[in-house]
Amino acid sequence: MITHVVSFRWKPETTAEQIALIKQALDTLPAAIADIVSYQCGPDVGAHGPANFDFAIVATFENIDGWRTYDAHPEHDRVRSETVRPWIAERAAVQFES
Repeated sequence: MITHVVSFRWKPETTAEQIALIKQALDTLPAAIADIVSYQCGPDVGAHGPANFDFAIVATFENIDGWRTYDAHPEHDRVRSETVRPWIAERAAVQFES
């Protein structure tokens, strides 16, 4: 299995409503991309303070090729470019064997 983790810090002007729309758009991806085994995303709950990132995605795939299919999938690219990317101030990601 491959686990994909990505975290975002939003631009200061990003509203709670915009974050809800981002989550809603991301939540459509598992139905659109068969290679996704599991997919969770959401805003940080604030338990560790301002040093944390604002939002995270954790997704799993059977193998690295499944992740690559997801990464290049047109629907993922559309959501990423139209809905998520305009609000990103900072991004960090990792893929690891799990």
